[in-house]
Amino acid sequence: MMTESQLDLMLPPTPARKTAAKTVGDRLRALLATGVVRIVLVGIAAGTFAPVAFMVVKSFTVQDGSNAFTLRSWAAVLTGELPQAALVSLELSAIAIAVILAFGTLAAFAFAKLRFRGSQAILATIIVLMLVPGQTFIITEYFNYSHLHLIGNLPAVAMIYAATQIPFASFILTNFFRAIPEELIEAAVIDGASYPRAFWNIFLPLARPAMVTVGVLAFIGVWNDLLTALLFLPTPGARTLSVVMAASQNSRVFDVSQLMAGSLLSAIPCIIIYLIFQRQIAVGLTAGTGK
Repeated sequence: MMTESQLDLMLPPTPARKTAAKTVGDRLRALLATGVVRIVLVGIAAGTFAPVAFMVVKSFTVQDGSNAFTLRSWAAVLTGELPQAALVSLELSAIAIAVILAFGTLAAFAFAKLRFRGSQAILATIIVLMLVPGQTFIITEYFNYSHLHLIGNLPAVAMIYAATQIPFASFILTNFFRAIPEELIEAAVIDGASYPRAFWNIFLPLARPAMVTVGVLAFIGVWNDLLTALLFLPTPGARTLSVVMAASQNSRVFDVSQLMAGSLLSAIPCIIIYLIFQRQIAVGLTAGTGK
């Protein structure tokens, strides 16, 4: 006699069996696709992390070929000029970010919520200015700063960074303010609030993700810049971290392990800030895209 399983194999497939087989096949394909995606992502992450791992290993390795563990490179980096240069870069970034956020938020609020003649033309001009490289007018800036005796002046140099990044900040913040409903500012005005008060008490707190995005991107730009700091901050005590690192690489003989330690020291603040504010950055960059 034939068993029940043999009879099932001989019977024609029913709609229920076809649906079950299709569901199982879809699940297998989904699992396979997910596995392939995960493998690709792991490979990309490994390739991205490999240079960082190499830098970490080399920063703790003796350069004489023995590959022995040592802390000499980190001790030299932390006791040399790099900590002072890091403080200069931090101060420069803080001043530039404060100016960028102050002018960027005010301009963005005006473009997004206030109605005045020529606002769209001014905004279009600002967007066009985003396409102009800062290197095109850096020679003119250098001559102007030289005549005004501002070479080596940290707050004055911070204004250069702020001026080159305010157009991008205004563009990002304008898109964010446009995503806020118009009824909100209308209700605030009806309740008796002035536009400055509505901006300070309502819109500025709501714009925190966009402001964080602008601040983080501005910090990375100022922190890693070399050309402007090299020209406008030539004093040894006022040099930024990028300038000190570039000067150490230009010497005829330099320590690779010490160079790796210094490079890690300059990269750590950017990595930490990005990891802390990554969610706010994603929200700030995608604000206004749904309209």
